[in-house]
Amino acid sequence: MSIFNHFKQLNLSQGQEAALTKLEAFLDSPVQVFMLKGYAGSGKTTILKGLVEYLNAVNKDFALMAPTGRAAKVIREKTGQEAFTIHKSIYSYEDLVEIEEGDSFYYYYKIRNNVDVVGKIFIVDEASMLSDAKSEGEFFRFGSSRLLSDLISYTRVQQPNVNSKIIFLGDPCQLPPVGDNSSKAFEANYLKAHFNISCEETEMKEVKRQGGDSGVFRAAAKIRKSISTRFFNNFDLRPNGKDIINPTYETFLDTWQEAASPKIIIASKNKTCLDLNLQIRERRFSNPDLPVQKSDIVIMGSNNYRKGIFNGEFAVVNEVGDVTERTISLRGKPPVTLYWRDIELVFPDTEIENKIVKGKMLENFLFGDNFLRPEETQALYVDFTNRHKELKPKTEEFKEAIMQDEYFNCLLMKYGYAVTCHKAQGGEWDNVFTIWDNDNMQGFNCLIDAQRREGKTNINFYRWAYTAITRASKTLYTLNPPFFNYYSNMSLLDLNVVNSLNELSKTQIQTEKVEIDSELLQKLSSYNLFDQPIQLQDHFIQVNNAVRKQNIEIIGWQRIGYEIRFTFMLGQDRAVFKTHVNGKNEFKSKFAIISKHPNGNQFINLLTGILNCLPTVIINRAGVRDEINIIEFDQSVEEAFPFTKSLFDDLVSILNEINIKEIQHKQYKERYFFIRKEESAVIDFEYNSNGFFGRVIPIQNTTNSQILISDIYSILTVLKNQEYAS
Repeated sequence: MSIFNHFKQLNLSQGQEAALTKLEAFLDSPVQVFMLKGYAGSGKTTILKGLVEYLNAVNKDFALMAPTGRAAKVIREKTGQEAFTIHKSIYSYEDLVEIEEGDSFYYYYKIRNNVDVVGKIFIVDEASMLSDAKSEGEFFRFGSSRLLSDLISYTRVQQPNVNSKIIFLGDPCQLPPVGDNSSKAFEANYLKAHFNISCEETEMKEVKRQGGDSGVFRAAAKIRKSISTRFFNNFDLRPNGKDIINPTYETFLDTWQEAASPKIIIASKNKTCLDLNLQIRERRFSNPDLPVQKSDIVIMGSNNYRKGIFNGEFAVVNEVGDVTERTISLRGKPPVTLYWRDIELVFPDTEIENKIVKGKMLENFLFGDNFLRPEETQALYVDFTNRHKELKPKTEEFKEAIMQDEYFNCLLMKYGYAVTCHKAQGGEWDNVFTIWDNDNMQGFNCLIDAQRREGKTNINFYRWAYTAITRASKTLYTLNPPFFNYYSNMSLLDLNVVNSLNELSKTQIQTEKVEIDSELLQKLSSYNLFDQPIQLQDHFIQVNNAVRKQNIEIIGWQRIGYEIRFTFMLGQDRAVFKTHVNGKNEFKSKFAIISKHPNGNQFINLLTGILNCLPTVIINRAGVRDEINIIEFDQSVEEAFPFTKSLFDDLVSILNEINIKEIQHKQYKERYFFIRKEESAVIDFEYNSNGFFGRVIPIQNTTNSQILISDIYSILTVLKNQEYAS
């Protein structure tokens, strides 16, 4: 039975078809790990649903896992199959081991002894959240404290005779796990180096989700492209009148209150989240000064193994009881006062539906940072020992008592109306409100220029943005998002400015104009240059133009791989020079002598000076367009410099009677040849290494209409201000 039998009713994208072909081959291969990468809306869930149907049909044993309870619940809902958190799947809560570490100690839960694993397929969704960084600091820990390593150990994929496999699904552009600098589950080199595991992978980019033409998906696609290409030069979350809305600071909370549930606010800073949560509670409750109240929405800030709840799970407060206050003296430190409150929580998004948990909430954590301060952790331990002086540390009685102690195993939580992006990762809400507080802000209503500058070059900012906005399934509300594009720094120079610059600069901006005559055409043809890329044609014309001024002739041209050879002649003197072209057909190396005529040093010196100071030329191909191989927009250029293709697409979309006759891709600039009836103009679009366009320069002696330049500049002003519908 083919896996495609379970997708007959669907119109699959090319990416989905390719993924299924590779996935089917993987299941019958000795390869141990398959990485199914897909961007927002690309159809990962569709592939997952069909995959589990196929595995059921062929009686193949499999298990579904996810890093969080919320993500596991999403898998269950979308596949109709059981799914659990990785922690619940691979660790034994009954097997607690004590570890001494210097003068202190901690406990960890062992990895389950997995005997039912032969030939099993382990499917892990939201794998980008899976960390292999060592998690330390907690008194009760899991396994080696490296979740990815423990998963590899549990599944036994490293053992050839077991023949188990792992399929990692997820979005590689989302935030990496907390405490890790990358998503190691999506790095084949890492898996090979650390675990000696072989991998196959596929990547789906095309949006297939219903509503894939939405503004949110288009914005996410642009951000994703910036992440992939490492050009952080385009960011636009301005309102579109449909599914992207920009409320003001004054209307933000009113808009939030009126929006339908499910909804969430996502910010970067814990301080911003706390400020917003407190303001929302002021509107929600008649007495907002109480730390928590019945119907409050909270999010767990830490794992609680005994209670079976995990960091990032949302819950609703069902009952609130009395508070217990104790001040604990610490040796050599100020005393710490801890506040516990009895509480009952209902968890709607867990592996056990309608799970109810009772315990003691630590109020100190509710208003503090997103972690317990070291002195607070120490105070919890000292408080336990003060209450159990009869118990000796590192004994079975001590271990059993501290595991069961309600105060030591207190619930750590924060309000759940506004959360950080890492907390929201793996979830999806109809309405998502984003606060762009990724840099210093006055409150959270004034985005400063530093964040705009940082956002242009910081991949972490783009990952944060991509992860935040793709949490929205319907509407995205954005407060103070930055806006910039390729054209934000564009400066339009007219001919008068160019003339003035020439007066100040030794290097003239204007270039020489070269007409292609019959003699030059014959030379190009004789060396088969019409079969070469346009950049090599232009380079030949540029060299020929320079040496002809000294009555030097080109009598030979040859390409050998990346090496370009010219043979020159002047009278009886002859010499062969070489230079090199790179994979993008760019000439960046100097000319070097290969052979020369005896006693030709004067000729060599003359040629060396000419070849290594070639003047820029404008090549007029009017009337010979059909005879010269003019390139269309080069796909390799688009892949390497996507913003250059965006310039072309944007110009084409808003040019009216003006036509683009030709484009030449130069180093750090695009040269455009514009025509409108009898009018013509050549304009250079310079750009920097970060992908931002800078000076726009009309080339002198190539323009016969100032009106045409003016009209083109009006169009460029529209692009710069993005006043057209993209």
